[in-house]
Amino acid sequence: MLTPVSDADYTQLCRLVVEHAWRTDNGRSDTLYELWAEGGELDLGSSSIRGRDAIAEWGRQLVEHPPWGTIHHVCGNMRFVADGPDAAAGSTILTVFMDADGTRSSVPFSVGEDKDRFVRTEDGWRFVFRQWINLYERGDAIAIP
Repeated sequence: MLTPVSDADYTQLCRLVVEHAWRTDNGRSDTLYELWAEGGELDLGSSSIRGRDAIAEWGRQLVEHPPWGTIHHVCGNMRFVADGPDAAAGSTILTVFMDADGTRSSVPFSVGEDKDRFVRTEDGWRFVFRQWINLYERGDAIAIP
């Protein structure tokens, strides 16, 4: 049986997930690596990025050459379970609104699920793995590198 994390850990993990989305939405993707443990892996579905340095470079590229005009993530249905004394696994449903073509549509660009693994470090909880699973997307959706 999977055991939910403590209330304190739940709050900290929610804050970590929301911080990741906020930094992306606010042009701060170049700082996402700070939320990751060494050796972490970000699986975007179309590509995989391994290690903090690679995540930092990917984030820097997003800031310098964003493939969208604006982007906003809505995080929901967050669930976290203990996976050892200093480890957790979780999932978050993300509704992504993105304006890549100037239409500013209120129809979500995509809806997907992030499957995450976390580790508690001296600096608090950090991502060690994230996998994006696309569930729904607009017909005119473009691929994000």
